[in-house]
Amino acid sequence: MKKLMIQICALIAFTSCESMMVDQPATEPEAIFENIWQTFEEEYAPFDERNVDWEAEYQRFRPMVSSATSEDELFNVISGMLETLDDGHVTLTAPDKILFVSNKIRREKIDDGLFDTEMIRANYLESGFRVGDEESYIYGKIKGQNIGYIFFDYVSDNLFVMDEFLAENENADGLIIDMRHNDGGDFTYAFSEIGRLVDQTRLVFRSKTKNGKGQNDFTPWFDWSIHPSGNFIDIPIVVLTDRFTISAGERMVMAFMTLPNALTMGDTTNGAHGTMIGRELANGWFYSLVPQKVELFDGKSYEGIGLAPDIFVKNSLPDVLAGKDETLETAIAEINN
Repeated sequence: MKKLMIQICALIAFTSCESMMVDQPATEPEAIFENIWQTFEEEYAPFDERNVDWEAEYQRFRPMVSSATSEDELFNVISGMLETLDDGHVTLTAPDKILFVSNKIRREKIDDGLFDTEMIRANYLESGFRVGDEESYIYGKIKGQNIGYIFFDYVSDNLFVMDEFLAENENADGLIIDMRHNDGGDFTYAFSEIGRLVDQTRLVFRSKTKNGKGQNDFTPWFDWSIHPSGNFIDIPIVVLTDRFTISAGERMVMAFMTLPNALTMGDTTNGAHGTMIGRELANGWFYSLVPQKVELFDGKSYEGIGLAPDIFVKNSLPDVLAGKDETLETAIAEINN
């Protein structure tokens, strides 16, 4: 959640300059509500994918706001409206308030305890494993196995370590790439850094972004592909996912889904794929939204659905507390079969 807050603040810093150049809306509760509802109406892209009738939500929540509405009440009303989107990229924050996240899984931290990197380091990795700053990555060998393991906490310049990881494991029996609890970031780092695992150019997804206020005002679709780079490594790959794998983490998973020697394992990803942007309200509150649609290489959108794994495995809390990661053990067994 801390990294999510940092990302949101960065987005606000980038986008709020634009708002300084136009007339600011009034700070009364009704004006604040109208402003955020209208901004979503004009800029939010995946209403259809998330099966939300935004006009109907206006009719439901607008009567709850009046000139006498307190700040606490207004925050709760707007949060309730945003909650209908159930979108991990939609947030609302205000001074002295806990960051509100529209997505129920991330907001309530459902099954958050089913993944534990400390337990993996202690019970599954040989000594000598490497850990990035603030655990941005962890990589090493699985104990007693010729299997390389790497975990990415987010997607950014921490992906540069992939070259070292692949150089040390090019003769391994297989690779486990752990994307569980990946908080996203900039997927282009992933696309540039996995070139040695790609045998040919492969279409991963396409996207289009809102460029006007109308419901159908979008840029043309843009194709995003991965390309081979360096000496090709052709060994089995297992990519681990869970319900907290989100955003650029999901786009990285999409890239691996195109490879014939890779399979995904674990739980379905979060289902928030589009780019997130930040906005500021006249009363100083910040929020984020999604102005983009994304379709996988199969031509389908998984926004609000998530990417289902090839092999479904879900850890149990008693197992994790006892030091066992069933998903990771299943991946090891898959590579050894």
